[in-house]
Amino acid sequence: MTHMIDPASISGRVLDSLASAGLLTVEQIAALDQTAQSRGETIAAVLRESGFVRSSDIASVLEHEMGVPRVDLSSYVPEESALRMVPASTAVARRILPLFEIEGMLTVAIGEPFDVFVLDEIARELGVEVEPVLAEPDAILAALEQHYGSTAATPLEAAGSAETPPPAPITEEPEVAASDFFEEEEGPAAPVVATAPEAEAAATVEPGGESIERMAEAPVKEPQVDLDVLAVADARKVAVLVTQIFELAVARKASQIHLLPYKDDFFLVFRVAGALEKVASAPLSLQGALADGFRAFVKVPPSPVAGPSLARSAVRIGEHDLAVTLSSVPTVAGQRLVVTLEPRRREPKGLDALGMSEAEVRALHAMVERGRGLLLVCAPVASGASSTYYALLAHAASAGKTVYSVEHTVVYEIPAVAQVMVDASSPVPAANYFAAGLRQDTDVVAIDGIRSVEDVHLAVEAAGMGKLVVATFPAAGIVSGVRRLLDLGAEPHSLAQALTLGVGQRLVRLNCPNCTQEVPSEALAGLPGVTPDIVNKAGLGCPNCGKTGFRGAIGIFEVLPFTEPIRARVAAAASAEDLAAAASAAGMRALAESGLARVRAGQVSADELARVLRI
Repeated sequence: MTHMIDPASISGRVLDSLASAGLLTVEQIAALDQTAQSRGETIAAVLRESGFVRSSDIASVLEHEMGVPRVDLSSYVPEESALRMVPASTAVARRILPLFEIEGMLTVAIGEPFDVFVLDEIARELGVEVEPVLAEPDAILAALEQHYGSTAATPLEAAGSAETPPPAPITEEPEVAASDFFEEEEGPAAPVVATAPEAEAAATVEPGGESIERMAEAPVKEPQVDLDVLAVADARKVAVLVTQIFELAVARKASQIHLLPYKDDFFLVFRVAGALEKVASAPLSLQGALADGFRAFVKVPPSPVAGPSLARSAVRIGEHDLAVTLSSVPTVAGQRLVVTLEPRRREPKGLDALGMSEAEVRALHAMVERGRGLLLVCAPVASGASSTYYALLAHAASAGKTVYSVEHTVVYEIPAVAQVMVDASSPVPAANYFAAGLRQDTDVVAIDGIRSVEDVHLAVEAAGMGKLVVATFPAAGIVSGVRRLLDLGAEPHSLAQALTLGVGQRLVRLNCPNCTQEVPSEALAGLPGVTPDIVNKAGLGCPNCGKTGFRGAIGIFEVLPFTEPIRARVAAAASAEDLAAAASAAGMRALAESGLARVRAGQVSADELARVLRI
């Protein structure tokens, strides 16, 4: 039985963000909720069926509106404690990979953006809070096999997801399944639930088996692309063909373009509304010319080595400004090429727009203008650390500094910043790119996501060279971040000398200004530093906020200059309690105090602040 959407749930927050991004209206959300209740179905199932948003829309909102990062699982080693928290049957059936747990918050990776709606039920089952990160579906399947050692889910488990259609068996290759490319009857492919042994057998056909044979033999409906042009070795005609393919993909609202090799042919495929659609096919011998045309369109630099490659560029197609990412991998069958199309983000927000106080903005601006050492931004996953990171880089560039940034996912393109996107498939790790930046004439070097002890050592080394280093690190706050860096293997004395300024942050949802009223709250009395004059205000729900009571989100921050007394504690590898005492003695305004100011102003409810701070 499906219940009313809890606005504090992950599903509620995603729907609110979709509305804020203009992808859904509050009326549509209300109608979807009503339909889900009347049918006894999940909101995800009804949303997918409605076609209002695509999988790529949800991914874009998760990344750009809610700050959910996209991670490379090849660079992550999940914590054993996190893996033990989620039973193998649950992880495999729901297609989630637990990564780490911080203070009761479990971070899990999902591959299909619609799977974000299953996390509320998982949180209830496990009794913990859950936050998502995005990863490649194939990488999640491989990691599940590696860490859980079994990919067999019972039919009951596979059908038991409360928020997504039953997942396909993990032995299937989802990107080359025939049902993704075409259906015998008109209309989008519908999910098939294997409820009989025959159905299970059909769903687990090995790659290259019957389902792919059917895909190869299927005619293309209403062909709109003529790949025969590739037979003529004319670079201009190929360029026109590539432009036509991109224009068609944008018109069809495709999120990806695939070139998939199979036997003696290759397929041109679009991913539309989460499903793959076969657009055209041609002899495999002609694929090279089209692949070269795609590389020229995306401006991929030539490489003498025939290996994996990744490139990104900004293009304008029709009236759309897009960020285009091209990934190419050589396989035994031929070259596999995937182009991802995303709306181009214009420019990052300033620190004040993110929610920092005037004093905090001044301190950070002064740091990037004149400072040196390590500026460490600490926050749990999906708490807006990347937004702060880009705001700092943009201000440093505007102040005339030369800036070099190593990023795993480029969210904003800043023209004055040398941004390097790390290719997960490359043998060159992120640390090598970071080290290369140190050898150039660079005032500010930055890395969005410290992930290894080598990253820490390079950041400390760069700070010792007199450079300003901006780095993000997943942690509950500044004190927790410093303590985790020490646990990761950072040398205490070197880290103490490198640290100059720390930033901790969380995201809180703002009360809807149209329906906010004074209401009693048991959580108010439990907030640290609360005084009798503070009253609780909360949104009651109205059509303007989709009856959630929330409209938008803002950051709460703590900023800590590393004074000599605090450095001495770090050099002694002090406990988290000792570091917290030193930070408090130095006058740091903690996250709770920053949030309480929002509660006092009536912008944030006491219950929302208590939820975010896990009080």
